[in-house]
Amino acid sequence: MTLRNTIRLGDRATLGQVGGKGHSLTRLAGAGFAVPDGCILATDVYRRFIRDTGIERSVVDAAKPEIVRGTLSFDAAARRIREMFDSTSLSGDVVDTLRDAYADVAADAAPVAVRSSATTEDLPDFSFAGQQESYLNVLNVEAFVAAVRKCWASAWSARALAYRHRVGVDNANVAVAVVVQRMVEADVSGVLFTANPATGTRSEIIVNASYGLGEGIVGGTVGPDEFMLGRENLAARDTHLGDKAQMVVGTGNGGTRAIDVDANRRNVPSLSASQLAELGRQAHAVEEHFDGVPQDIEWAFASGKLWLLQSRPITNLPPEPLVDVRWDPPEPGAYLQRSQWVEHVPEPVSTLFEDLHMKRSLQEAWGRNLVRRGNHDYEDTQPPASFHLTTTVNGFAYRQVGEPPRTGQPRSTSSKRARPNRLAARLRTLRMYLTFVPRWRFVALPRYLGEIRAWQGLDPKAATVEQLWAGIRALSKADARYWYNAGVWNAFALTRGTELQLQKFLEEHGDGLFTSGQFLSGLASPAFDAQTRLAAVAKAIRNRKALFDAVIAASPHRLLEILDRHPDGDHARTALDGYFAEYGHQVFTMDFVEPAEAESPLNTLRSLQSLLVAPYDGDAARRQLRQRRRKAIRAASRHFQGTLRWRFWWRLWVARRYYPNRERAMFELGRAWTVLRPLARELGRRLADAGTLHAPEDIFFLNTEELGRAMRSIVALRRLPKSHRHAHYPKGPGLPGYADLAVERRELREARKRLKPPALIPGPPPWSPLPADGDAETPDNVLRGSAVSPGRVTGEACVILSPGDFDRMRPGTILVCPATTPAWTQLFPQAIGLVTDIGGILAHGSIVAREYGIPAVLGLANATERIRDGQTLTVDGDKGLVEL
Repeated sequence: MTLRNTIRLGDRATLGQVGGKGHSLTRLAGAGFAVPDGCILATDVYRRFIRDTGIERSVVDAAKPEIVRGTLSFDAAARRIREMFDSTSLSGDVVDTLRDAYADVAADAAPVAVRSSATTEDLPDFSFAGQQESYLNVLNVEAFVAAVRKCWASAWSARALAYRHRVGVDNANVAVAVVVQRMVEADVSGVLFTANPATGTRSEIIVNASYGLGEGIVGGTVGPDEFMLGRENLAARDTHLGDKAQMVVGTGNGGTRAIDVDANRRNVPSLSASQLAELGRQAHAVEEHFDGVPQDIEWAFASGKLWLLQSRPITNLPPEPLVDVRWDPPEPGAYLQRSQWVEHVPEPVSTLFEDLHMKRSLQEAWGRNLVRRGNHDYEDTQPPASFHLTTTVNGFAYRQVGEPPRTGQPRSTSSKRARPNRLAARLRTLRMYLTFVPRWRFVALPRYLGEIRAWQGLDPKAATVEQLWAGIRALSKADARYWYNAGVWNAFALTRGTELQLQKFLEEHGDGLFTSGQFLSGLASPAFDAQTRLAAVAKAIRNRKALFDAVIAASPHRLLEILDRHPDGDHARTALDGYFAEYGHQVFTMDFVEPAEAESPLNTLRSLQSLLVAPYDGDAARRQLRQRRRKAIRAASRHFQGTLRWRFWWRLWVARRYYPNRERAMFELGRAWTVLRPLARELGRRLADAGTLHAPEDIFFLNTEELGRAMRSIVALRRLPKSHRHAHYPKGPGLPGYADLAVERRELREARKRLKPPALIPGPPPWSPLPADGDAETPDNVLRGSAVSPGRVTGEACVILSPGDFDRMRPGTILVCPATTPAWTQLFPQAIGLVTDIGGILAHGSIVAREYGIPAVLGLANATERIRDGQTLTVDGDKGLVEL
C-alpha cells in the first residue's frame, strides 16, 4: 500500500489525512492567507508507527480509566500509554520520513514549530482545544523526532482521554497528524474571536494579545491585553490592559522560556490601532472563507507582518443575545407568577406547545374546573371573556393570578342565602378529604392512562393526516384534564393543605424547634423508587467484573452498545429496559418539544455510570431518613404536652397520609407525550416531504392555525386525481414561508434560553402579603428563599442550567439550578444540597430533597445568576437562607 507521508500546506487534504488543525491550515494557505510555510506528517505515518510496532491494540486497551476517590481518573492510563510511546523504537522508514519532513521545512537551519493535529480536534461540535501538544523552536532533527513522538503521545494524555470519554469519541478512531512549520519569532501574538464567546454577540470581535510567543496566552500563564473591537469600524470599543509581566521567547538551545517584560512596556497596549484594524480585516476574511462560521483564530505579528497560526470554529457559541427585552404583562392589570404547573416548564416553550396545550387544552380544562365550582359559565372562562390562565412573556411560561369574570346571571340576594353556613362549609371540607384522592386515583388517572393506550395503538406511519392531528390534539387535552379535572390538582390541593396545617402548627407551638420537613422526609415516592431501580441496574453491572470494566472504560454514549454486545450484558440490559419501561416517560420539561428520558437516554446513562463509580445505597439512605424522622417525632412528642400533643399527632397523621400523593400524581404527568411525539414527528415528516418544513421536528414551531393550513394542503392534494395534481400544485403542496418561519422561531427559543425570567410580573399582586421587613436587612452575601428541606450544609456549588449540563454534575456538591422536574431526580444522589430559582414548599425539588434528606432552599429568583459554579455556599434549609 502506498502511503502519503507528507502534505504541503496549501495542498488539498481531507480531515482524515491531516487532522483538524492541519485541515484548517491547508485551507487557509490554499486561499492565500499568510500562513507560515511548512508541511504535515499525515495520519498514515502515525498509523504505520503504531501498527508496525504492535502497540495499536495495546494503546486502545490501555486507555481505560480508574476509580480514584469516587471519580473516574485517566492519569494512570496516560502514564501507561506514554511509556509505550517512549519505549517503542521507530522503524527506519518512519525515521526517514521524519528526517525528510524536517529537512524540507528547516532549510537554512531555520527553527521549526511542531504541532499535533488529531482527527478528533477542531470540529464544529468538539474543539478539543488544548488537548494535544505543541513544541516550538525546534532546532535539530533529533529534537524534531522527539517532538513528533510527543505529539503522537499527546493524543493519549489524561485530559484528552477524559474529554473523549465525556463527549463519546471512540479511542479506536483516533489518529494524529503533525503540523511542521517554520517558526515565527513573534513580537506580539494572541487569540482572536470573531464573535464574543461569552455573550454570543456577533458585532464584537474579541482580541487577546501579549508580547512574545502565544504559548503563554493559550496556556493561561500570561495576563494578556483584551480588546473589544466593533465589527463595522474595527475600532477598539473597550480595552483592558493585562499585567503582561512575562513573555515567552525561544532559546538558543531550542525550546522556549518565560522572561520578564520591562516595566515601561507592561502599561502600554501591546497592539496599535492599525494592527487591531489589520487583525479585524483578516478576521472578517477568514470567517467569510469558512462559510460565515464564527472563528477562534491564533495569530502573531513578527517584524510588522501578520501571520495566521490557526483557525477553528468557536464551539458552544451562545446565540446572538436579544436586545431591548421587556418583561411586561400581556394586558393591563395582569399579575403573572412562575409557579404551580409553570414550575415544570423551566425553559422557553415551543410555538405549538404554547398555542395548543397552554392556551387551548389547559385553558379548557381550567374552565371546566371553575364551572364545577358553580361560579362561572364555561364561556366566561375562555377568551375573549377570560384572560389566558397560562401565557408567555418572552417565551417563558407564566400563570396569571386571579379569576375571570364570574357569570353574569342574576343571583339570589336573600339574607338566608347570604348568611355563612358553617355546617355546609365543614361538610364541603369533609367531602374534599373523602373524595379528592379516590377521584384522582380511581377516575382521573385510569381515564388518562386509558386515553394514552387508545392512541398508542395507532401506527403513525399507517395513519392518515387527520388521525395524526386528532391524536396530537386528544393527547394534549388528556394531559390537561389529568392536571385540572380531578387529577393532579386534587392530590396537589390536599398535599398543600395538610402540609401547611402541620407547618403552621409547628410555627405557632414549636418554639422554632421543628419544621414540617423533619416529619415528612423518607416517605415512599416514585422519584426515589426510580433511583433505587437505577441503582439496581448498576449493581447488576458491578456484580460482573468483566462487564463492569467494559462499561467503566466506555463513554456513556456507548453504554447501550456495550450491554448489547457483551456476553455478560443480558441481565443488566433487561434490568435497564425494565427501568425505562416504568420510568422512561419522565420529562425534563412539560413542553413536548423535548424528548422524555427513554427517548433521550444519555443523561440517564451518565447517571448510571456515576452510580458505578460512586455507588448509592438507596435502601440505607431511606433507613437513615426514617431514623431521623422517628427521632424528630420523639422529640416533638416530648415537647408538646396535653392537647397540643394530640393536635400534633393528628396533623402529622393527616399530612403523612396525603403528602405522598402529590408526587405519585405528578409521576404520570407528561406520559401522554411518549405517544404524542411520534405522531407529531410523523406529521412533521409528511410536511417536510411536501416542502412546508425543512425537518420533521420543525412541526413544533408552527401554531395550530398554521399547522391546520399545512395539513389541509396535503389533504386537498390527496383528494385530487393524480392527473390533476401537478396542475393544481405545480410546485407541490408545500406552503411557502413556513419552513423559514419555523427555523426563526427555533433560533429565537434558543436565544431566549439565556434570559432570566422574573418570578413575578410586574411584581407582587396588591392583595398578596409583601416581603417581610427583615428581608431588607439580609446581608448582601445572603440570599433568602423558601425553607423546604431541613438541615444545614456547606459545600461547593454546581450550577446546572439545563439537561444539557447534566454531565457537569459533580458528586458531593450543592445543585444550583432554575428548577427541577422528575427527570432531574437522577442528579440528587450526587448532591448534598439544593438551591433553585423558582419553586416552593410543594415544588418537585422540595419533596425530592426531603426524600433524599438534603437541605434545600427554593424560590431565590436569581440564584443561578448570583451563584458561580464552584463557589462555596452554606444552605440553611431550616431558615431558607443561602450564604455565599
